[in-house]
Amino acid sequence: MYRHILLPTDGSRLAEDAAASGIALARALGARVTAVHVLPHPPSSKLEAWAHSDKTYARRIDGAMEKRAHEYLETVREAAMLAGVSCDLSLVHGDSVHREILDVAEDLHCDLIVMASHGEKGDAIRPQGSETVKAAMLGKVPVLVHHARANGR
Repeated sequence: MYRHILLPTDGSRLAEDAAASGIALARALGARVTAVHVLPHPPSSKLEAWAHSDKTYARRIDGAMEKRAHEYLETVREAAMLAGVSCDLSLVHGDSVHREILDVAEDLHCDLIVMASHGEKGDAIRPQGSETVKAAMLGKVPVLVHHARANGR
């Protein structure tokens, strides 16, 4: 059965709920989990830097995004710790969220990925653009899609 479950998170409530389900599954199976957050490479904008009259603007924005990413990951680690499940963290940078998730899953020899059906993009269903659908269709590692319950969880 599953021994190492990958839990991608974008910090959204849906991703947190999916992680909680993945943690519960890991606990039931005696598996461990790894939480992953993908920071997209920000497009360099000379106009933004000029508009802010700050040569350190891009670096400060990157730092703020990385700090928030660590907070997302720590939220998953705390939930796993409370459930008695071993949890590692992975913060990666890349241009393709689903590709980075799949690469981490393969690199860490995960045998399952548990993902929300849609995260920070809201409730609109956009299957053609969904990172979850792309991961499920293009990856070698099975993806368990966590859907929000009727009560919003």
